[in-house]
This record gives sequence, structure tokens and C-alpha cells, in this order.
Amino acid sequence: MERSQERGEEREKRRMMKKLMLDLILLLSFMVCQGKHTRCKDPSEEHLRHKLHRLCPDSLLLSKSDHLSEAKMKKCPTSVNTSSELIQDRSISPWSYRMNKDLNRYPQKLVEAYCLCKGCVTSKESSMVSEPFYKEVGVLYKSLKCKKSRYVYKLRYIRIAQFCICRFH
Repeated sequence: MERSQERGEEREKRRMMKKLMLDLILLLSFMVCQGKHTRCKDPSEEHLRHKLHRLCPDSLLLSKSDHLSEAKMKKCPTSVNTSSELIQDRSISPWSYRMNKDLNRYPQKLVEAYCLCKGCVTSKESSMVSEPFYKEVGVLYKSLKCKKSRYVYKLRYIRIAQFCICRFH
């Protein structure tokens, strides 16, 4: 379990370094663009939504933000909440949601699951762990290119945690 946690921490460090590098590149690009007469602007929300739907029609995670339950549950419960209407509360591997935000991406906000427990609620076995289940989701990232005074966005796939599951480790 310790090795798995170390790998998770390493992945998070690499992700943060990539984001930092992208932010730095965009900042430098912005500074270079300041000297030009025509500034590059972001396309409209409607244009980006249409482009994402055209390139990746199954982008499903974009509308989940309306049922974010982060305020209700933030720590590991002692038992399964069978009376809850929310599946994440009734699971033996309960989870909650948080916003994954990136200003250089469309959509800028994605809802991402995180596990509330290290193990599984109904299992006393230490060999059971709770872990996120990931799905590749299509998003648009802002490039440094400018076309017709608008930034060009390119399709990329990122892994977003959808829910948590129990498994033997």
C-alpha cells in the first residue's frame, strides 16, 4: 500500500510540474503577444462547447457539477449509509467530489471523485483498499497558436477519477 501511495504522489508531482510548465509557457506567450497590435483572444464558450462535442461526442463529465456533494461528506464513515439517496454514500468504498480546475483548458472545471477511506467500510481485512476508478475524458487545451485573433484549442484526453471501488491489493 505504501508503494502505491508513493506512485500516486509521484504521479501528482509530475502532473503539477506539467501544469506549471504549461502555465509558464502560456505566460511567456502572453508577454510576447503584448508587443503585437492584435491580441489573441479566447473563442466563445459556445464555440468551444461545439468543438469539443464535435471532436469528442462522449464527453460526459461536463454536466456533473450540479450535484456536487463535497460539503456533505469529507471523511471516512464508520459504516455504510444505507439511507442516503447518493450512491457514493451507500458504497463500501465511499467517495466525494472536488473541482479539478485548469484555466488553460475547456472546460476549465471538471468534477473529480476522491476516495474517503483507505480501506473498505465493511471489510476488516487490511488486504482490501479503496481506490479511484479513472476514465479518459476529452478536453480542449489552449495552444500558443493564434488564428483569426483567437487562440487555437486542441483535443487531449486526461484521466479523471469517476468513483471509488474496493479491491484486493
